[in-house]
Amino acid sequence: MSAYSDSVTRKGLRFVALSLVLVLPLIGTLAGCDQQIEEQSFDQITPNNFFQNEDQFLAAATGVYAQLRGIIFDPLDTQEHSSDEIMVPTRGPDWGDGGIWRDLTQHNFNPNTPQVGGAWGTMQIGIARANGVLSSLAPSESLPAEQKAQFAAEVRFLRAFYYYWLMDQFGRVPIVVEEGSDLDFATQPVDPNDPPAQNTRAEVFDFILQELTGCTASNFSESCVTSPGSGTVIGDLAVKGEVPYGRATQGAALALTARLLLNAEVYTGTVSQSGINTGTPLYAGAAAAADRIINSGRYQLEDYLQNFSATNQNSEEIIFAATFAAGDDVGFNKQQAFLHYNHPVGTTPWNGFTTIAEFYKSYNTEPGDDGQIGTEDDVHTDVRGKSFLVGKQYQSPAEGCSGDDCFSDPNSGKVNVRGTDAQLNITLEIPSIRLGDAEFPDGFPDVDEGDQASFLLEAPGARPLKFEIDPGREGALMGNDFPLFRLAEMYLIKAEAEAKQGNMGAALDALNEVHTERGNDALTMGEVDGQMGMIQQIIAERGRELLFEGTRRSDLIRYEFAHGGMPVGPPYTSEEDPYVPTFTAPWLFKKDGSPDGQSSEPFRVLFPIPQTELSTNPNLTQNPGY
Repeated sequence: MSAYSDSVTRKGLRFVALSLVLVLPLIGTLAGCDQQIEEQSFDQITPNNFFQNEDQFLAAATGVYAQLRGIIFDPLDTQEHSSDEIMVPTRGPDWGDGGIWRDLTQHNFNPNTPQVGGAWGTMQIGIARANGVLSSLAPSESLPAEQKAQFAAEVRFLRAFYYYWLMDQFGRVPIVVEEGSDLDFATQPVDPNDPPAQNTRAEVFDFILQELTGCTASNFSESCVTSPGSGTVIGDLAVKGEVPYGRATQGAALALTARLLLNAEVYTGTVSQSGINTGTPLYAGAAAAADRIINSGRYQLEDYLQNFSATNQNSEEIIFAATFAAGDDVGFNKQQAFLHYNHPVGTTPWNGFTTIAEFYKSYNTEPGDDGQIGTEDDVHTDVRGKSFLVGKQYQSPAEGCSGDDCFSDPNSGKVNVRGTDAQLNITLEIPSIRLGDAEFPDGFPDVDEGDQASFLLEAPGARPLKFEIDPGREGALMGNDFPLFRLAEMYLIKAEAEAKQGNMGAALDALNEVHTERGNDALTMGEVDGQMGMIQQIIAERGRELLFEGTRRSDLIRYEFAHGGMPVGPPYTSEEDPYVPTFTAPWLFKKDGSPDGQSSEPFRVLFPIPQTELSTNPNLTQNPGY
């Protein structure tokens, strides 16, 4: 039950030279009634017979776009399970998998952890596909120069996005560009007898930033963002509305730039066994990039859950997304990891992923009539708190719903724990990271003694479910797109960047744009304890807003090392403080698996280079501490 897709069995993939110049075995067109990415087969492609019009470019580029779907597996799992947002306890024989999920939660990941190798491979395949398209697009003489530059900018953006993920997770990675490029890096196809050298993290940062803006950390100014010239990705991309939904736009490039610059101190620094020695801060640039998106008028904050609905291609808040379609092996299926085996959704779910109680309680949530937080009658002032399944579970509604609206009708039948008459009653508390070793705790829901063992294995842990259960799904495959950048994040990037520059009023205004939109009263300056207090509020807000969108690990690393943050909020301090741990702080089950957890080593801010890559490329050296 615990092996979903093929993500836990994939090994690290070598940086193979996937040549799209001669043959594209699986490419397609960005078309269809909802303008999702659809794939079909094409014949051999060469610069002489292809890239003569937009349709042909889209056919080739679809392979690069399609790799974005892989982000929801190993890359997302490594980001989320190594943070406090998502974990999966071992449920008896389920979700053991040799301890690989526990290793992520406990910060015991190593060069042979399968999800780490899979995350590396997902991004490297995307880069290789992008390089193949760029090398065959460059010699084409059939396209107008402006259109050709736009097409190249789309693919360069995707390549930069894949490199961003590699740099964020692994730090020092080889930079490989397309054949014929005038950039001073190794080119594809790579000679297996002369594998590419490993670039520093700062060099990868500069490569991405220069592709996007034309500038590097050493010569950066706000004008690099506000007025990048032609030849840059931002300068050459179309704006929203000029190309169909699903394709990269100038907004997407600005969003990547904003996120990149917000983390500049981390990415331009150096990592040792003692953590990160920070580098160059570029917060003014991060604020400027976010401002361009906010002030463009092309994006609007939506009702929160609309951003994750089965029709979220219509959201005015989403800037860029990995697109999915129900069925045909291109459907979204991560809901299966959260739902219980007996939730009536047609295809048996896997009953795995949860969040910890402290994270759930960080939302503005009040107890209902039963006086307890973490049951089905919780009152959520903050609409985002409704994104979880907790408490008693019922047979309906089982589609067209998300979060606690699902399985909430007491007039329908009960959802039972397998093999028992005990109603599934999802608890906030998770007694152990190995539930098969735990005793039934006092205070757990009243269950007959004979059913307690099964209940204890299956019920613990609030289940994030902010993606709507698609009524049009085929089996487990849904049509929800996965947002990669949203306008809400841009407001929060602006807030954090302004706070770091001492502009507290601007920071509070940007923070409140999101905070109040989600149903909360506006924060006042009197409720914020100086610059660090503002940053803590922003990091806490990012956690609530961006749950399961792949940013939490990076946010906690930045908070700890770039901002010098300390853990605040329960269980660290008072209930009134925002809940913000640091990345290496103890939280539930960290390191030793205890209820209090232990601190993890500072070098865990980077994942290890997969062992398969070290074995293949002698020019790679392992990250510190591994």
